[in-house]
Amino acid sequence: MKNKEKNTLSETATKVRLTTKFWSGIKTDKNLRRKLADDVNINDDKHLHVAKHLVGFNSNRYFRKIINGVRQRFYYPMSVPWDDNSTDDTGKVVSGWRLCPNSRLDDLQIAMDEAQSDFFKEVDGFCKDYPRYIDEARITLGEAFDENDYPDVEEIKDRFRFAFELEMIPTLGKTSDIRINVSEAMRKRIEADAEKRIKNNVSSIFKTTVDALVEQVDHISDKVQSYDPNNKQKGGFFKNSSFSKLREAVEMIPSINEDILGGDKDISMAHDNLVRVLANIDSIDDLRGDTKDSDAKRKKVASDLKKAIDPLKNNFLGKLYGAVSYTH
Repeated sequence: MKNKEKNTLSETATKVRLTTKFWSGIKTDKNLRRKLADDVNINDDKHLHVAKHLVGFNSNRYFRKIINGVRQRFYYPMSVPWDDNSTDDTGKVVSGWRLCPNSRLDDLQIAMDEAQSDFFKEVDGFCKDYPRYIDEARITLGEAFDENDYPDVEEIKDRFRFAFELEMIPTLGKTSDIRINVSEAMRKRIEADAEKRIKNNVSSIFKTTVDALVEQVDHISDKVQSYDPNNKQKGGFFKNSSFSKLREAVEMIPSINEDILGGDKDISMAHDNLVRVLANIDSIDDLRGDTKDSDAKRKKVASDLKKAIDPLKNNFLGKLYGAVSYTH
């Protein structure tokens, strides 16, 4: 990773954070727990856990699936880990900050705006049907139904949150954003600690990016190489989605590399190699054929994928710990 001479990391990347919450619709019932303990002859009911779904479907799983989908489709692929978990303005622990290359920030913001709109449409629909869910629960839960388990609609709405935040990375040095009233020596120490953290974070991003890509490519290569069209249960079957996800990861590499990692030459080389290999794959279905031609294609694709990431395996540790440097 080369030293960035002109641009600072604060100019090429932005911290992002997605904070979400939702009403689980699940309620622990101590009375039912005690009754169950009596029924099964257990003296201490603390050994049991009894919970009930308050509405006619698993709303916890439903909304969690929506949020996980947003994270997996947009948020995680277009950003990299940066800070540990932190707290929001209410003191609640929330997910940590991630780093998004500025060249992809507009794309991520658009995706998050659309996801937020879709999320609250689901929330509005849920709240609209909420009274009906309560009426249905009176029947489905029988004696386990308790009116006090159900917040009113306005309170339910407050149980949902979808907040996408942006924050600048602080600049250090002569134009420092650190403006606290301390001695010059302490200010320099604070800046040094902050700069060390940034360097360590970038090193971690480099390792995470390389490890994830190598693992992904190795996995697909091994699957393609071991595929047997006459014995698909052998463990070598590969999905179209695996190649789609690899293409998405490869598409993201230049932004992460240029905006965050300083334009590492080996990452650029591996990216170019992977682009060429993927471009030469006309059809994933053809790779699953049972002809000699298909077998030859599988062997070539598997081999080419392995060779494509060879640059990432050279001098990895030396680059990770000895060449991460940025101006601030």
